[in-house]
Amino acid sequence: MSIDSVYILSTIIFMMVFLLIGLMYVIRLKRKLFRLMQENNSFKTLCDIVKTPIWFKDENLKITWVNKFYAKMFDRSRSSIYGLTDKELSPAKLSDGYIRDDLYVKESRKPYVYRENEKSGMWFETTKFPLISDDGTLYGLGGIAFNITAIKKSENLMHSMVYNDYLTGIPNRLFLSVEITKLLSVANETNTKLAVIGIDLDNFKDLNDLYGHSVGNEILKKTAQKLKVYTSGKGMFIGRLGGDEFVVVVPNIKEDEYILQTCEDIRKLINTFYDICESNVTINVSIGVSVYPKDCDNYEDLMRQADMAVHTAKSRGRNCIVFYDKEIGKANFKRINIEMHLKPAIENDEFSLYYQPKVSVDGKQILGFEALLRWNSKELGFVSPADFIPVAEQSDLIVAMSDWVMRKAMVQNLLWKKQYGVIYPVAVNLSAKQIHKSDFLKKALDLINELNYPPEYLELEITESMLMSKDSDSRRSFEQLRSMGVKISMDDFGTGYSNLSYLSSFPLDKLKIDRRFVTDIDTSKGNQQIVNAIIMLAQAFNLSLIAEGVEGGNELKYLQSKGVDVIQGFYFSKPLPPELVYDFVDEVNKGVWINKVHESFSQLDKKYGEKITETEEKQKKKHEE
Repeated sequence: MSIDSVYILSTIIFMMVFLLIGLMYVIRLKRKLFRLMQENNSFKTLCDIVKTPIWFKDENLKITWVNKFYAKMFDRSRSSIYGLTDKELSPAKLSDGYIRDDLYVKESRKPYVYRENEKSGMWFETTKFPLISDDGTLYGLGGIAFNITAIKKSENLMHSMVYNDYLTGIPNRLFLSVEITKLLSVANETNTKLAVIGIDLDNFKDLNDLYGHSVGNEILKKTAQKLKVYTSGKGMFIGRLGGDEFVVVVPNIKEDEYILQTCEDIRKLINTFYDICESNVTINVSIGVSVYPKDCDNYEDLMRQADMAVHTAKSRGRNCIVFYDKEIGKANFKRINIEMHLKPAIENDEFSLYYQPKVSVDGKQILGFEALLRWNSKELGFVSPADFIPVAEQSDLIVAMSDWVMRKAMVQNLLWKKQYGVIYPVAVNLSAKQIHKSDFLKKALDLINELNYPPEYLELEITESMLMSKDSDSRRSFEQLRSMGVKISMDDFGTGYSNLSYLSSFPLDKLKIDRRFVTDIDTSKGNQQIVNAIIMLAQAFNLSLIAEGVEGGNELKYLQSKGVDVIQGFYFSKPLPPELVYDFVDEVNKGVWINKVHESFSQLDKKYGEKITETEEKQKKKHEE
C-alpha cells in the first residue's frame, strides 16, 4: 500500500473518530439540555403553582420572566411584562424604592429582605437576590414576595395581648415600662422633663358593689376612651396598670405649669357625668405625679413615686392632685414599716382595746361603749389607728384583727358584769373582708354560744360600702344576728353612696352621723343641712341616731335642739382603758362627772340659741321665696 493510500485511510479513520466523538458530545449535550429544559419547566411549573409573586430581571433590571401570580397581580399577560422595568410597571413612589433595592443587591451581591404594607391592608415579605454564574459574573436579579398578612395579624394579636390591656385596649404595664424607659433616654439627651401622672378612680369598689362588675367595666372603658381622646395629638400616651389605676405619660416638658394644667384637665375630664343604669354618676379621681429628673431618673422609681403620691391624695380626702416629694417618701417608708411589724403584733399581744362611752344627750345616762383598737408596738411604740388600720385593710390581717376585737370586747364586757353587776351594750367595728368571709356568721354564733354572751348587748358597726354589697349571704347573716337581738348600726353615715332602697331593706337599727358633719355644725350651713337630712331619714326609717365626734358645747347644743339623743365624743370622754371605764361609770351615776362637764355648757352664750333661730328663719324665708 502506497504512502498516499495510508495517509488517506488514516485521514478517513481520524475523521470518523472525530465525527463519532462529536456525535457523542452532541448527544450528551442534547440530553443535558433536555434535562435542563425539564428542570426549567418543572421550576416554572412550581413557580406558577405557588400563589406568591416571583420574577427575574437581567443586569439592566429589565424583567425577563415572571410567574402567573405576578402577572395576575398586575392584570396583564406575561409577554406584555417581559422587557419592562419597575419604572414602567409601577407608580413612581413604589418603583423608586424597588429600583433602590435592586441596585443595592447588584452592588452588594447579597440578598435583601424587607417587609411592606400595601394600601389594601396586605403585608408582604420580599426577598431579592443576585443571579451569579459559575465564573462569578452577575447576569441578573431574582425576587419573591410572600404574603404574610395572616402572620402579621397573628403577630399584631400577640403584640396586643402582651402589650395592651385586655379590657380597655390601651397599653398595659409592660408597654409602659418599655416606652417610658425609651422616653427617659430621650429626655436625658434633650435636657427636658417627663412626668408620670397616676390616676385612681375614687370609691370605685363601692360603685362595683352597688352596680355590679359589668357596669364597673363600662366605667373603666369610658375612662380609658376619655383619656385616649384627650391625649391624642399631644405627644402623650396612656396606660392602665390594673383595676381602676391609669397612667398618663407627658414627655418633653419645658414648663412645670404644664404638668399641673394637664392634671387639672384630666381631673375635670373624668369628673364629668357617666350615664350608668339610667343615672348620672360623677366619678372623682385621686391624682399623683412624679417628675423626671426632679424626683428620680428611672422607670421603676417614677412609677413607685407616682403611686405613693396617689395614695397620699386618697389619704387627704380624695379628688385632689398631689406631687411627689420627700415627705411622701418618708410616709411610705413608715407605712411599709408598719406593715412589717403589724403581722406579729397579735401573737406578741401588742393590741389592746379602749372604750369610748355613748352618752345620752343630757349627759345623765351611759347608753353603751364603742370598742376601739389600740396598738402599742414593742418596736415602733404607740401607733395611731389612722396609720395602721388602712394598712391592715389592704391585707387579710384585718380579718384576724377584727375577730380578735370582737372576742376581746365581749370577754371584757362579761368581766365587767362579773365585777360590777352591770352590763352595757358594746359596739365593735367590722371590716368588709371579715363579713364577706364564708364563715363570718358561724364564727359570730360560735363565739356568742361559747361565751354565753347575751346578744342584745352586742352592737356591730358596718360602713356604707358594706351595706351596698350585693352579697346576699352577708345580708342574711346580719338578718339572723339581728333576729337574736344583736344591734346593727351604720358607721360614718353620709360619706358613701348608699341610697334609700338599701337603707330600707338592710337590717339596721342605728345610724351614726360622721364626725366630719358634726364638726363646726354650729357655724357650717352645709353641715347643718346634711345633718338635718340624716335626722329626717332616721326618723322616716325608725332608726336611732348617734352623733360621733362631739367635741364642743355648741355642737352638743345644736344636736340636742334637733332631737339627737345619743352622743359620742371628746366633749364627754376620750376612749378609756378598761380599768378606768367603771370609774367613769361611777362618776356618771353619782352626778359628779356631769357637773364637771356642764360647767362650760351652762355658760354658753345665750346668743347661740338666738343664732340658730335666726339661721332657721332665714332658711325658711329663702325656701318660701
